[in-house]
Amino acid sequence: MKLIWTVLISMLLFSSNTSQSETKAGEKSKKETKATSMSNLEGEWDNFQQIWLENTNTDMHRIETDKKHKHYHLTISKTNNKDGFQMEITEGRNGKKFVEKIILPADAFSSEQVKIDEDTLYVKGMNHFDHLSKPYRFVRVRQFSGWLQYPMEKYEDSTYFQRNLQLHDQGGMAALDIEGVDYTVELTQLIYGKKIKLMKIAIYDMPLDSVGINSKSISYAWTSPEATRLGINLRKIVSGWTLIEPDYVNSNTMKKKE
Repeated sequence: MKLIWTVLISMLLFSSNTSQSETKAGEKSKKETKATSMSNLEGEWDNFQQIWLENTNTDMHRIETDKKHKHYHLTISKTNNKDGFQMEITEGRNGKKFVEKIILPADAFSSEQVKIDEDTLYVKGMNHFDHLSKPYRFVRVRQFSGWLQYPMEKYEDSTYFQRNLQLHDQGGMAALDIEGVDYTVELTQLIYGKKIKLMKIAIYDMPLDSVGINSKSISYAWTSPEATRLGINLRKIVSGWTLIEPDYVNSNTMKKKE
């Protein structure tokens, strides 16, 4: 009988310790998940793709919504406080209009004001993001390094190169800097027919500030959204872009790598 009680007590103690261990492991897992999310928060985010879907004139692409989102670009960085983050908000294409800088509250994740799902960020209930029933959806931007080439008509076999340009893949734009010549290149992620994800490079024969959501490009090409290098050659204007990542090589960095 004494042996039976000893075995039962041992089993209860083991069960209790296991339960406590599982609880602690669960708490640790939640903390690790939150820490991972917080570390992934840094970087640049944009909701151009969502804006494009709401504003396009083409029925097969358009997504209907009662209250349209505004086009925002977020730059999120660490503050001096190791647990804090600063969010800089700009509005419009290429982040032309500065809106505000805010410090994300410590409970931003626990209150679900901010949520991250891989490379998608959801923001709600804060300042400019509280007028919709659904959270604002932002996509992490990827920065590309590139160049523009334009043939100089006045000089035979001569071209004008504009190097060391940078834009992102969520509606970022760059323009040819020649007086009297208006060409703008755009790089963007988009969804074709609401299902097929693509990355597009487009050329417009107009100034950068004139390019709108429904502006018609003179030519464009597309590839997979994961592509790290793409370009377009229209003879009249040529442009190439490479994802900025460790040890990337394009015509802007080629000589530096030799």
